[in-house]
Amino acid sequence: MSQEHAPRPRRPLNWRISDFCEAFGMGRTKFYSLVKSEEIRIVKFGRTSLIPDAEARRLQDALEAGEL
Repeated sequence: MSQEHAPRPRRPLNWRISDFCEAFGMGRTKFYSLVKSEEIRIVKFGRTSLIPDAEARRLQDALEAGEL
């Protein structure tokens, strides 16, 4: 007897800036303001800027705690 399972949505290991901004409901200006104030850490991969998923989770925790 086989059971079909719906695929679980996977979180990316690294977020592209546009996807990150969309997920958090912020614009690019606010995003870069948070990067400049070191509230968000980015990593570079060649010319591409990425946000590690651990950083996205840390930002979410800070938002929920009212720290931002």
